[in-house]
Amino acid sequence: MSTASTTFYSASAGSGKTYTLARDFLTLLFKSPHHQGYRNILAVTFTNKAVGEMKKRILDNLNDLTKQPVPKDLQGIADHIKQTCGFDDKQLQEKAIKIQQRLLHDYAAFDIVTIDSFSHRILRTFARDIQLPDGFEIELDSDQLLSKAIHNLLSRAGRDKQLTQLLVDFTLSKIDDGKSWDIEYDLHSIAKLILSENHYVFLQQLKSKSVDDFLQLKKNLNKQNESLAQELKTRTESITRRIQSAGLQPDDFFYKASRVYKFIMQCADGLFSINPETGYVKDMATATLANKAANAAATSEIEGMRDDLVELATFYARAYGTVLLHTNIMRNLTPLSLLNEIVQELDKIKDEEQIVPIYEFNGLLSAQIKDQPAPFIYERLGERYRHYFVDEFQDTSRMQWSNLMPLIENPLVQEREDGSRGSLMLVGDAKQSIYRWRGGDADQFLDILNKDDLFMLQKKNQSLGTNWRSYSNIIDFNNGFFKFYGNLLSGAAYEDLYENYLHQEPTSKDGGYLEYHLLDPESETNDFDDPDLTTMYPPHVKNCITTASQQGYRPDEICVLVRKKKQGDELARYLVSQSMNVVSADSLMVAASPKVQLLIAIMRVSQFPTQQEPLFHFLMQYAQLEKIEDIHSFIDAHLSKSLEKISSSLTSGDDDVFSAFAKANLFQATEKVVARLQLNQDYDIRLQAFLEHVYEFSQGFESSLSSFIEQWEFKQSSLSVPAAQDPEAVTIMTIHKAKGLEFPVVIVPYCDEQIDESRDAHGWLPVDAVEFSGFDHVYISLKQECESYPEPAPLLYREHMARVEMDQINTLYVAFTRAAEQLYILATDKDGKKETYSSLLTQYITSHDWQNKTESGSIIYSRGNPARKTEVEEKQASVLVESYNVRDGNQQPELSTRKGKLWADDALEAIDKGTQLHFYLSLINTIDDLDSVSSRIDRDHSLSHDQKAEFKKAIAAVVQHPELSDYYSNGINALNEKSILLPDGHKAIPDRVIFDNNQATIIDYKTGEPSNDHKSQVNGYMNLMQQLGFETGDRILVYTDKMQVEKWD
Repeated sequence: MSTASTTFYSASAGSGKTYTLARDFLTLLFKSPHHQGYRNILAVTFTNKAVGEMKKRILDNLNDLTKQPVPKDLQGIADHIKQTCGFDDKQLQEKAIKIQQRLLHDYAAFDIVTIDSFSHRILRTFARDIQLPDGFEIELDSDQLLSKAIHNLLSRAGRDKQLTQLLVDFTLSKIDDGKSWDIEYDLHSIAKLILSENHYVFLQQLKSKSVDDFLQLKKNLNKQNESLAQELKTRTESITRRIQSAGLQPDDFFYKASRVYKFIMQCADGLFSINPETGYVKDMATATLANKAANAAATSEIEGMRDDLVELATFYARAYGTVLLHTNIMRNLTPLSLLNEIVQELDKIKDEEQIVPIYEFNGLLSAQIKDQPAPFIYERLGERYRHYFVDEFQDTSRMQWSNLMPLIENPLVQEREDGSRGSLMLVGDAKQSIYRWRGGDADQFLDILNKDDLFMLQKKNQSLGTNWRSYSNIIDFNNGFFKFYGNLLSGAAYEDLYENYLHQEPTSKDGGYLEYHLLDPESETNDFDDPDLTTMYPPHVKNCITTASQQGYRPDEICVLVRKKKQGDELARYLVSQSMNVVSADSLMVAASPKVQLLIAIMRVSQFPTQQEPLFHFLMQYAQLEKIEDIHSFIDAHLSKSLEKISSSLTSGDDDVFSAFAKANLFQATEKVVARLQLNQDYDIRLQAFLEHVYEFSQGFESSLSSFIEQWEFKQSSLSVPAAQDPEAVTIMTIHKAKGLEFPVVIVPYCDEQIDESRDAHGWLPVDAVEFSGFDHVYISLKQECESYPEPAPLLYREHMARVEMDQINTLYVAFTRAAEQLYILATDKDGKKETYSSLLTQYITSHDWQNKTESGSIIYSRGNPARKTEVEEKQASVLVESYNVRDGNQQPELSTRKGKLWADDALEAIDKGTQLHFYLSLINTIDDLDSVSSRIDRDHSLSHDQKAEFKKAIAAVVQHPELSDYYSNGINALNEKSILLPDGHKAIPDRVIFDNNQATIIDYKTGEPSNDHKSQVNGYMNLMQQLGFETGDRILVYTDKMQVEKWD
């Protein structure tokens, strides 16, 4: 009797994972007693590209096994099959021929599929059980679906009072944070949570909540905070009375008004603005309280307060975390309630259009499968599959795995009459788990890896320990550096991963070359005339490319890997300016084509024929495409002409291209414009892709010009064309896109990020539903202050930070292991920070025997010989299509109008006014600037006469206000809207800071109702100024719509 075969392969980068998958898949085919063994095998992976590559690999290998002798590079697989099945060469060949014949005639049963397509198959099977509509359609364009839901939500504004207030509150909070009032982009960002499995369960639970439920929670939390603030005031009263009766002054206290005395005054105001972990608060029982210069009576009086102060500090520390937690929750309630409204709008759309978004597959299946017995599910799918392969298991979400488990478990545990059972092969590498944001879960991989069994059956772990990709010096470096880095990880399981599942042995490929550039920002010239630190990298990247090229590497053998798209954009711009050819994500974007940009410009003119701005953009695009030298004169000459005359002078033919969209359907009109402008004279793959996109859109229900332009706003950032191999172009791509690829030469710049960098992170905190108005989970921002919250918030934060550290090391691991022959790493030790990639790289490399030299103040460490290791391969030239034809159609299109405003009410006007007033006040340094700013307002043609008068009056009211005029007087030293860089990389931007000697006063402009959040924000700015060494002056809030001034110190 045989036992189940469950094998878990831990496959580090370059370890031959695809080879192992193909070998074991083929072995199962040959072990089968019949020639259709493929019918009983299901292999799942994550992308269509991976599916295609795996199918091709297996088919190519199978074809090679039909030959005698077997090709040399397949001899290992052939020997493995012969040994496993007991075949000789002839038997192997004969069975290979028969399997190949059957498989090619039964290709549809060759099931190597993406996990999404398999989920779709299961979903179809259980459609009636889940009560999905007959003939439901799969919606692949999730962004477009979200856009439609957000559009529907905004259309309710002005009619739905509660929703309107939510939108106004959300917008005002954005303005107070110094952001644009345009909320559509932010709503789309929030709605992205809906697409992630990490949030699916929680958002489903929120569906039962109404706007009133969210408001009630906010009201209760606010009430609890106010109660704690009042209790803080009450507990402080006896201390403040004692200070007053004894005639004590701030100077009598240690550090005068900036420590203990300040703490007492903050408590007297009911403010929780000082961290209780601050030394003098935490150690109140032993801290020095009185100033050494104070007289004996004052010192005695202050010491006599110690017991009361200790009691006050104890209460403060206990309440502080609760208040901050409640504030955190409340700040996220408005966007969360809007998100819940978007979810409900999506449900309406799904019901009306009978669609199922692809992101809901796993959630729907999980809800159906979890309560069903495994044999029932297996039978419903036809009892076909006996053997399962799951590739890239580290990227499998928990929900995806839980949906697969019942299907896999049944053939593993059920023994057939012949004593055989099914098998399972899981393949992955937790070190290459870099897709947590879309559900990939390295923790799940590690949980299963460290178990002795799976489905209560013994599991065999195998580690692929040989690196077939890289040369020995690169392998040695990655072995050593990532073990060193892994020892710093917070999570024990993560540290164990880099301790026990990292080391790889090299093959006979000895050598390889590495360079580490530690750049000195002080000695660098800035080629972009930009103060940003990252601009030092492009010239050095160019030097690395030149170095590799001099060793005989073609440009297409060189890849530059970056963390962020904007870094790749910067590099691409620079390298192109240096006459280097580049293939980057940006260059592959359809929207980057000048011809496509011109077509979109024409569409916008057609949509808004009376507006000057769309016409200006069209003329600019046309001039750039046609390489007109004096662009400004060209635009001036045409801007005042009619559209008919512009079309006649710039295009061939008599018809007005701008009216084409009113005379034909969308696709035919676009083809006509392409022909008239002769854009099809030379081949542009991006233009072709754009025309295909227009055609597909025109086949839909809503195919008007306005609808197309609306969806283009969201679609343009994701529509791209496949990269064509160009032997003369260097590749620039993000590390996430490079996963699974390899290059002879890899360059990794920008290696100075913090290893615990976590921006704008959020999580779901479990809470007591009774205490939190019926909510059992709340959505909070995950930041350092969470350590002071009541449990389990600190645990949630620490687990998040451990995962962030893991994601950071994994990203670097993926980048460094793409290199086969040469690896260049570029970094700068920013501000001497300890927890950065560069500091760790420097610590490791300087402790090993690397050569080094200094160039222009920067240090270049190197190891190995830079001479090329492999022979140059000749690349076959690509064949390009030189031109293509387009048609000219005349059908009438169906036109619809689009709202130009989100909602037409007083709230929008107030928001817009507040934003503009902020801008004009930022231009005022002293009262002398009042006239020049007033003149600027007069020149603003977008304002009516009454609006201009209102703005000038409002600005004068601020500058000349009796309580404020001194802060705008001549000779004052002030800064408006200047950024303060925070340690975590974020920026704080107070509206106005006035400096008087070493004292700083802060003014912040607000609109709407006064709130404690506004005070907390200003207090936060002042704390930053203190950290910068300034003494505290006045703190001032100016509510410009009411001209109300709040001032405290």
